[in-house]
Amino acid sequence: MMMNKQKDTHSNENVTDFHGAALIDDDGNETPITEDMVQEACTNIVDDSKSTENGTGSAH
Repeated sequence: MMMNKQKDTHSNENVTDFHGAALIDDDGNETPITEDMVQEACTNIVDDSKSTENGTGSAH
């Protein structure tokens, strides 16, 4: 006999919804990738490319 399970949204209120995107450290701890993290990474890429174009960037 199959039983339907209903998702209890109240018991999971403090659970972070990763939407499938998380960083996992060496200890297995998950850190969700946030919008702010993505924006900061994109800003860093643009800044690095501008400084490289001007000859002021460091080689990676």
